[in-house]
Amino acid sequence: MRKAALLALAAAAYVLAAWAVTPGFFDGIAPPEPYRWVSPPPQFKNGNQPPLPGHASFKVGSNGVLDPGTAFTGDGQASVSFIPGAFVAPPDRSPVTMDIKPVSAYPDTTGVHVATNVYCVTASKPVAPGKDVLVTLRFSDQAPAPSDVYLLPDGSQSWRRLGSTGASAPYTISTRSTALGCFMAGYPADAGVKASGPRVGGGQLVPILVAVAILVVVLAGVPLAVLRRRGAAAENEAEDEEVPTPPS
Repeated sequence: MRKAALLALAAAAYVLAAWAVTPGFFDGIAPPEPYRWVSPPPQFKNGNQPPLPGHASFKVGSNGVLDPGTAFTGDGQASVSFIPGAFVAPPDRSPVTMDIKPVSAYPDTTGVHVATNVYCVTASKPVAPGKDVLVTLRFSDQAPAPSDVYLLPDGSQSWRRLGSTGASAPYTISTRSTALGCFMAGYPADAGVKASGPRVGGGQLVPILVAVAILVVVLAGVPLAVLRRRGAAAENEAEDEEVPTPPS
């Protein structure tokens, strides 16, 4: 009974944690890979590797609606996810392609401290009217966490603050956008944060603590399961050793 109760508690805690973050729960709490900078800050220049671009192709279903999907960069530092019909489908039902590219040149970001690379996202078809996409950017675990995602729409020279919808994994920030363009995450230049140091941003501390609690609960159930199995094995051995009394 205790084992069943512990497993039920772990399952309930997992569901609550998954519900608490958008769009879902993360798989682990191990430290992330070092962030790949286009133009690394001085403290990150040693050992820095260039970030990778991403390319994806998405099919149009038999109903003429684009299938859901996600485009990732090769290093996983940027992604764009969408639901069915989020993009205008080609009349000939040909695939819709998407590219995500880190860039080094972009319009001035006065008033905003850029905390990630700038990624420009293009697609062969535009976002459908009334629809949006989910943009997720990872940031360095050794730098202040960004508070918002910003968009530079195609053809514009001014950044637009999109805000944040939370995070689906440690050291990431997500937001929804009704248009594509260039995206970056940052925080106000006058925010008064430290120049470096590990941070957990975007309200991610609670999910991480919940994940640790789940791990503790699950591990606590392991010794109980082992003891229960040993007890059952001992009972079986005792039954096998019993000699039946011959009938009189």
